[in-house]
Amino acid sequence: MRRAVITGSGMYVPKNLITNEEMEKLLNQPLKPSLEEKLGIKQRYITGDDESSGDLATKAGEKALADAKLKPEDLDLIIVTTDTPEYISPATSSVVQGRLKAVNAGTFDINASCAGFVTGLDVASRMVMSGGYNNILLIGVYNMTKYVDKTDVNVFPIFADGAGAVVISGTSEQRGFVDSKLIADGTQYDFLGIYGGGTKYPITHESIEKKQHLLQFLKPLPPDRNIKLWSPMIKDLLEKNSLDIQDVDHIFFTQINKWVIEEVMGILALPMEKTTCIMDKYGYTGSACIPMALDIALKEGKIKKGDNVIFISSGVGFAVAAALYKW
Repeated sequence: MRRAVITGSGMYVPKNLITNEEMEKLLNQPLKPSLEEKLGIKQRYITGDDESSGDLATKAGEKALADAKLKPEDLDLIIVTTDTPEYISPATSSVVQGRLKAVNAGTFDINASCAGFVTGLDVASRMVMSGGYNNILLIGVYNMTKYVDKTDVNVFPIFADGAGAVVISGTSEQRGFVDSKLIADGTQYDFLGIYGGGTKYPITHESIEKKQHLLQFLKPLPPDRNIKLWSPMIKDLLEKNSLDIQDVDHIFFTQINKWVIEEVMGILALPMEKTTCIMDKYGYTGSACIPMALDIALKEGKIKKGDNVIFISSGVGFAVAAALYKW
């Protein structure tokens, strides 16, 4: 049986580092204690005018290709997952394909908000397992600081920019992608998002005055939603594949709230050593955060061959994606 394995990883963040102390000077007011105490965010990297989503994605993709020891022309497909694209059209993946000179690769984008990368992991892995593709470059990229109100002390300090990428390749070895689960509730589309610039609210002077071109918080998000959802989803995915929670070697979560991750790991009765948290150094990087955390964990030797690894992410809309891999 043909399987799909991750053969390379890479990440990239912009050079502009802003610590919490520097953020307070920019905003000219103190940050909320919960930013560091609950979310776990101590600093972040943000793009300037000279870097866009395509730039971040291309650089992460180059690193993943080098790690996989592949050339751009070895790729059959490039998938970019993002809700902060280079343009509304054309697709960011097409921009990346051109810059990489991946002349044999097709392209498409996935927008499942911050659940995008794990959703892409599902799609890319199944496409490789079908036999139609040998090497797929999957990139999660986030450039949300281009869309946040930089005067808002409640919003600006949370968000950051970056990209993470993996190469998914076919193998005859009995490892790699095992299973996945996607859920959604589209009735929650109007909680949080960037509502200006699409066909519902085209860019006009009025929409800009209403800040519809920026990230808007329209309704409060349930603070315990991920705590209630992640644990049952993980257990269902394991049970479906005849595994117990103690068989899990590592879990990667959406990297926005360290307190929530600690709560879920406690519910699962797993030590924090079995997860990787990066929000202290990188802030919240949306669809890029899980591949960034994966690249760091791999480089630090936290994952070894034979390990059972869970990926689980949530995004506005509302979407949740979980995937099980055997390394």
